Amino acid sequence: MVLAVGQDFLVSQIFCIVVGMAARVQKDKIKKAPNFADSVPSQQPPAWFDEFSSSLNYASHLVLSGNIRDVFPKLETSGFNFVGIGHILPSLLQTHGIKTVLHHDLVGGLTVSGQDAKTISKLLHAHHVQLDTPELTLSQLAAACNTLRDSATAPVALVVDYASHLAAQSRAEHESFFVKIDRQTRFQASQNTNLVTIWIVDHLADLPEWFTVDNDLLRDIHVELPNLEDRFHYATQLISLDAKTPDRPPEAEAEHLQNFAIECDGETLNAMGSVMSVARAEGIETERLSDAIRIYRTGMRRNPWASGVLHDRLQNADAILSKRIKGQDYALERTMDILARSAMGLSGAQQAGSRHNRPRGVMFLAGPTGVGKTELAKAVTELLFGDEAACQRFDMSEFMEENSITRLLGAPPGHPGHERGGELVNAAHRRPFSVFLFDEVEKAHPRILDIFLQVLDEGRLTDARGLTAFFSEALIIFTSNIGIMTKSRTTNQGMNALPSDSHEQLERKISQSVAMHFRNELQRPELLNRIGQNIVVFDFLSGEAARLIFQSMLDRVLATIKRERGIVVELDPTVYQALLRLCATDFFEGGRGIGNRIEKHFINPLARALFDRKLTGRCKVTGLNEQKPGLTVEACSGGPQAVI
Repeated sequence: MVLAVGQDFLVSQIFCIVVGMAARVQKDKIKKAPNFADSVPSQQPPAWFDEFSSSLNYASHLVLSGNIRDVFPKLETSGFNFVGIGHILPSLLQTHGIKTVLHHDLVGGLTVSGQDAKTISKLLHAHHVQLDTPELTLSQLAAACNTLRDSATAPVALVVDYASHLAAQSRAEHESFFVKIDRQTRFQASQNTNLVTIWIVDHLADLPEWFTVDNDLLRDIHVELPNLEDRFHYATQLISLDAKTPDRPPEAEAEHLQNFAIECDGETLNAMGSVMSVARAEGIETERLSDAIRIYRTGMRRNPWASGVLHDRLQNADAILSKRIKGQDYALERTMDILARSAMGLSGAQQAGSRHNRPRGVMFLAGPTGVGKTELAKAVTELLFGDEAACQRFDMSEFMEENSITRLLGAPPGHPGHERGGELVNAAHRRPFSVFLFDEVEKAHPRILDIFLQVLDEGRLTDARGLTAFFSEALIIFTSNIGIMTKSRTTNQGMNALPSDSHEQLERKISQSVAMHFRNELQRPELLNRIGQNIVVFDFLSGEAARLIFQSMLDRVLATIKRERGIVVELDPTVYQALLRLCATDFFEGGRGIGNRIEKHFINPLARALFDRKLTGRCKVTGLNEQKPGLTVEACSGGPQAVI
């Protein structure tokens, strides 16, 4: 009810509906005969169990796909036990009166188990069908199905495991096999056949389309991921295998297990078992199972976000970032707030659900071009991880077409490059502790933006191969120029924001433009909600900021000349002032404009002068031609002089 504040009427209506549904379910449970879970009302079986049981009443073929390699609750005399699908299917079939099961896969061939195993084995041997051998051909398997349909005196189930990988010498043989199976089924559809075939596949599309589509005798059953109740009960069983922490109240233990089950949302029960194995190996207590989840997902024991070095660097973040970002005091202040929250693990702490699945932090950097948005993302990366290469940059101008989504998520099955996967998912696998920079995000196709919903909300993304990457330890940064220009040229030459605007005015204009862009133009208000109040607005460059950027760039040029060529270049004060005036007076072009002018008026003519005159040691720039880019460079003699 916390999420529905101010919606009293709606909440009351929903509450009445839920109570009514619960009452009807309880009434139905009393009326019907006891089934798989009636004796243990505290845990309900997965939903696909009921679909499987009801489908046995009419379907000759049941196709199971989805989470088929997980474990599932099986009721035994000692309580619930969690077993694989090979053990759960006989249990489900027995409740429907099918007590003999044949199992086929490429390794073990055809095997028989259950009440009439000996009778069925003799029947198949009499028809020359080999058992317990991987050499069983598709023709023999089809013959076995035909024999069972004609001669079995009691209900029998055939489980074809790994049906997506049925071995056939040719496509024609594979097609012929399914034609025989379908023909037998339809020929005996009007009769009370004793055989039901269960196909366990990776994907429904792995079976012939004509066999699965509009087939009234076939039921496609998707095995879903475990729900919260299943995850909690499985967590309880897993923790019971360990010695419980002494002196810990049962209520606290249950609360930790509930949190564990919540944080494993979207995981299989097998994955939860792996997480618990990590916890045992690393000596992680129940209250710290989120650390085991992180290790399982990222493969890294060390958590850079908990590093003492990182926290020390964050203490000096202002000084570190200010060395690279000039004249953006407001943006740096907002950035440091977000970084501190991310390092403390408090991002999303106010929201319901598991905040451990969401990214560590989200930043939307907006403002004029060339003011340091991309540079700030790189500086933040270097601050957090000590390595600018940890910034995974995606230029969204390369994703303007809808089909470019395949670059991020991978090509669909059957298309070239499918096996390589998606660039974004692969990057998250390589370096889960990273900064993911999506530059100029407004240029991406709207469908590309949809993938960010899952990244920001659930901290995960699955590519075309079915491989899932996690972003729970990543910092997500978007950059954008939204709000600077308008579509109308009638006022201010199309400028929505001006260098003369105060920061409050600029922030209001840009924030409103960003909101209108997502709500009205893209019609993606849900993405704006995920970004929240993490919009960091940059100012236009001021005169002092432009001077600082000019000085920083000029120092880098002079240092590079000294390092690469061993030449010390000095500037006459009048040359310095003239160069500053040429390069740092247009605030609309930002830092890139300053760099471009330095290249035009200083680097190019200086390189030519040094190359033509073969100067070495020390030289001084004494003149500057402002009309036609050119410098007067003189060789120096005498003692060292300061570089201006």
